[in-house]
Amino acid sequence: MPLRQSGARAVLFGVHSYQHLSDLPGVSHNVPALRDLLLSDAVGGFAGEHCAAIRANSSPSTVLDAVQDAADCATDLLLIYYAGHGHFGRDGKSLLLGTEASRRDRPHHSIPYDEIRAIVARSRARHRVVIVDCCFSGVALHMDGQQSSDHGPDFDITGACVLTSSSETEQSLCLPDGSLFTRELVLLLRDGLSGELSDGRRGEHCSLLTMADIYEGLCRRLKSRSIEGRRVPEPRMSTRDSGHRIPLTANRAHTSLTASARDGADKDPVPVPVPVPPNMVHTAYAATRYFTGRDAQLEALDLMSSQTAAVCVVHGRGGQGKTELLRAAAGRIARHFTGGCLEIDLRGWTPGEQPRDPHIVVAEQLHHLGYSPESISTDLTARTETWRMFLTQHAVLLLLDNARNSEQLAPLLPPAGSPSMALISSRSMLPDLNAHWRYELPPLPVEDCVTVWHKMGIPANTVGLGEIADRIYGSPLALGPVGMPLSRGASPGAVLALLSSPDRSTAFPTVEAAERAAFTMAYNALPLDVRTLIHHCAWHPGPNFGPDSLAAMSQRPEYEVEVRLTEIEQLLIRKNGRYSFHDLSLTYARQTALHNASGDEERSSRNRLYGHLHSELRKARIALRTNAAASDVGSRRAREWLDAHAQELQAAAHAAHEDNWVPTSAFLDTLAVSLRLDDRYIESRELFQSLLDNTSPGSVHHANALYGMGEVDRMQGMYEEATASYEKALTIYLGIGNELGQGHATYSLGHAHRAQGRYEQAADTYTKALVIYKAIGNKLGQANVTRGLGYVHREQGRYEEAASAYADALLICEQLGDRFGQANATRGLGHTHRARGQLGEAAAAFDDALRIYRELGNRRGEAHATRGLGQVYQALASYGEAVTAYTDALTIYRDIGSRLGQAHARHGLGEIHQAQGRHDEAVTAYTDALTIYRDIGSRLGQAHAIHGLSEIHRTAGRYEEAIGGFTSARDLYAEMGIADCAASCQRVLGELSGAH
Repeated sequence: MPLRQSGARAVLFGVHSYQHLSDLPGVSHNVPALRDLLLSDAVGGFAGEHCAAIRANSSPSTVLDAVQDAADCATDLLLIYYAGHGHFGRDGKSLLLGTEASRRDRPHHSIPYDEIRAIVARSRARHRVVIVDCCFSGVALHMDGQQSSDHGPDFDITGACVLTSSSETEQSLCLPDGSLFTRELVLLLRDGLSGELSDGRRGEHCSLLTMADIYEGLCRRLKSRSIEGRRVPEPRMSTRDSGHRIPLTANRAHTSLTASARDGADKDPVPVPVPVPPNMVHTAYAATRYFTGRDAQLEALDLMSSQTAAVCVVHGRGGQGKTELLRAAAGRIARHFTGGCLEIDLRGWTPGEQPRDPHIVVAEQLHHLGYSPESISTDLTARTETWRMFLTQHAVLLLLDNARNSEQLAPLLPPAGSPSMALISSRSMLPDLNAHWRYELPPLPVEDCVTVWHKMGIPANTVGLGEIADRIYGSPLALGPVGMPLSRGASPGAVLALLSSPDRSTAFPTVEAAERAAFTMAYNALPLDVRTLIHHCAWHPGPNFGPDSLAAMSQRPEYEVEVRLTEIEQLLIRKNGRYSFHDLSLTYARQTALHNASGDEERSSRNRLYGHLHSELRKARIALRTNAAASDVGSRRAREWLDAHAQELQAAAHAAHEDNWVPTSAFLDTLAVSLRLDDRYIESRELFQSLLDNTSPGSVHHANALYGMGEVDRMQGMYEEATASYEKALTIYLGIGNELGQGHATYSLGHAHRAQGRYEQAADTYTKALVIYKAIGNKLGQANVTRGLGYVHREQGRYEEAASAYADALLICEQLGDRFGQANATRGLGHTHRARGQLGEAAAAFDDALRIYRELGNRRGEAHATRGLGQVYQALASYGEAVTAYTDALTIYRDIGSRLGQAHARHGLGEIHQAQGRHDEAVTAYTDALTIYRDIGSRLGQAHAIHGLSEIHRTAGRYEEAIGGFTSARDLYAEMGIADCAASCQRVLGELSGAH
């Protein structure tokens, strides 16, 4: 249905290049791509002269004039679009849209969003749509400049819709090929919307895309995604006077409902994929298109979905189709569960594997749900409570597949009264589990087996299929292997003969024997090279694999393996481009490989797999390392690869240990380090512990594991534990003469001392590490240690020494081409300049460091530099900009799980609140910071926070509390050797004593 937007006007403005802010190259693609679609008769239907693309270097007045002209002329639809930098005005609340000349300290170079709001509000256009793709764009949802009420945003534009890329506190993401939000918007308009929608409609039956449809489509595309470890913000939308019904474009995926019904009248219904409503995390798979029958069970599960905290169990022998039934049920009832639909394979009955540890499963699920590492406790009880709280706060549908027993399930189940529901499959009936519904799944009826074969392409008039179904006892597992030769033209008589017992006159005595015969028949019908490929599939340690791993095992090109796998898909399970066997099929495949290949072939195949995975893992680790000059794309790909291969890697590492593969310890260490760099601390800790349990106490691998455990503890703020691990590792390194290990352990010990405010010990330890690194000629180590010494000198008020140390570190890093090190040293210089009152030099240094961190995709560094800029703005009394910077830094620290960083950012916000006289808010911020500082043992942080609280007590006339606080702060500063701060506290105490 083509649109004719004769009374419509659009203004599109995107800024990708800036004079004073960081560039956003991807934005340059936004406006051309969006305008092309709006001008297309098949999509937008705008006339070229009515869709204005404003030049990226335009001034605010030019843009506002264009918006005014469009608002004056539009009678039907008025569309305003902006992409670029967003920042706050001087009040710290109003949204400013960046132009090429924008500067944070000169807001008049930016476009006040309030001006756009006012112009749009006065337009006579029947429909008004504003789309804002920038950081903090959610501010635009409050279009009267006020915070939203309990009933939603209250803005004074009627018949309107405002769509934003993020909330008012989140930063949007930009990629080289376009800002992420707009890129997905363009793809949605280009391809159209299909599939089941949250209100029961199907997208392909909608001829037009309303703003509500577009919002739902964007939420589906962006929900629960992450880019380089950063969670993608969820789109936000506000409407008024049916603004959600505004039609924006035609739907390119539209098909006639009548035609669809007519075309499908003679076909078996295809299972509907599980719907993905807005605000929903979805990891469950749809039932395959071959799913048939089980109507009574589906109806029963549908009824159970209305019960709170329902626990439903489907049990029975393997291969009966339990998982498929649960997925089909999810396809019917997931719409009731707005919090998500999560499928988890517990591997309770997988041959050769231990059932999954439910506490590790909880950690993985929380990680994928976007919980920060600090929120995923190492305490099992606390971790389980976090999970249960999630299930209580959100209506979640859980598919807990292949459960072993009730003990494994206990930590995963929704608590009583929860709006969530658990669908469980198991070979056990789980008698100890308090289930609300329990059902033993029988074989498929003959008629349903025949229907499945028809869906595989076997002609409907084929005679004898019912007899074959009887011969395999209605086993769903055998349907695929039997269907393979039938679909290739084998006669039912021939298949029956192959499925007969050895005397060729009777059926097999058990269903297991029939399934094994079906698998063997399908295997024998394959070409030799494909049969060999099945051997490699069987030898893979699981739980799933991709074509890349199978290519390494079989020594064939990956593209060839990918094609060959399509020939045996009826024997495998395929999910998102990765493959696995059903548990029973895996047993049959392993037995087949055992009889048709040698043990040497199996060992060689698996060794090639271990080598391949270890090699690819090393590449991912390099890209993830914080000191690697990895591009955004490289880091993103590394995280995606690690996420897709994580379970395979852990299974392979365990198998490599069982196979006595020589480099196993290095493999485990690389995997543990990679998971740590991906902020997956729980899994990383488990692997380091496994290394400690399986390596000789005096070996280098044992020392490496201790060092790795220390790094995990330090990243989580557990400094005492980290110190103990570093010291143990150092003892081993000294005993075996490993000087590089000695240098690393000593350097990290210095970090731990420094984080706890033990500056004299830190300086001494850093100096020892510097001597080691110089002795072995490790320039990078020298740069890192010198920078650490600069930090200690700076905190002790020895600014000349600090500046000299940072400059030395910067020089070494420039010589090495270490851009991450350059950024760190430059940031250190920024802090030193700020402490000396050289605010211009400090801002320039922080900007330089921030630019490098962003180019490297290093979020931790980005947060540090952003916080440094906040401190500069604070010193300049530019409090709105300071709040923005501290809030940005706090958001990143939360995402990456840096508790120390969060405490620093909260402390900075406390100082801003205090300076503005908002003492209650300041007390809250200081107290939050102090709590974290105490938890992680940061004495300097405690001193600073106590000092801030004491200042507020003094201002409020609470002299006793102030004296106690300043006394505590003074003593902490004195213990750390920070004489000037201790003296300052003493002066205040003298004043208070006199006044009191």
